[in-house]
Amino acid sequence: MPPRPYLRNRLIEDMPEGFVVIVPVGASPPVPLACQLCKFVMRSHDDELAHHEFGCCDRCARLWAQSRKSAWKDGWRPTVRQIEASEDDRVPLTLLFAVD
Repeated sequence: MPPRPYLRNRLIEDMPEGFVVIVPVGASPPVPLACQLCKFVMRSHDDELAHHEFGCCDRCARLWAQSRKSAWKDGWRPTVRQIEASEDDRVPLTLLFAVD
């Protein structure tokens, strides 16, 4: 669903993860909560930059997209098995937050 008008020159957008994001008109599209390939949380500015260029987190971009830019632009993506194999050396991230 496309963004809808909201208060004070802002837009409200439904995210695939089930929450909404409110952004100023003209802002860059919001980055998803998780990488579309590895499903790990997007957690840094590098992830945001990689998502805008390649549609994935920085780690996935470094592992697969940057070295295969033409193939990546033509639609090549790693297999599920390749993605799962690369998770063995990934440092887990624990998130703690409270919802009022």
